[in-house]
Amino acid sequence: MTIETVKEIKDAEMKAEKIVNEGKAEADRIVRKAQEDVKQLVEKTEVETKKEAETLKKKILQQTDEEIKKIRSETQNELERIAKITQGRIEGAANLIISRIVRKDANI
Repeated sequence: MTIETVKEIKDAEMKAEKIVNEGKAEADRIVRKAQEDVKQLVEKTEVETKKEAETLKKKILQQTDEEIKKIRSETQNELERIAKITQGRIEGAANLIISRIVRKDANI
């Protein structure tokens, strides 16, 4: 081999090495960009998921509050009904006792 051929081979090797190094650098940039994009997507997804969870939580709490109000209303109505029935029974018992006392006093 001549010196010129060796020089051409070394030049070709240097160009090839430069191309490989540039390719590695570009690949590293692409990988870093992809990692940044993935990180941003994960963060965005986390934020969106938190918002959805918060919205769902508020909806569940609102439904629970409405259900509690409904149960309280039904319970209040039932207590009022029971109080009326009980009051009627107390009045009936009182009238019965009074009528027995009146009969006893009248010796009927």
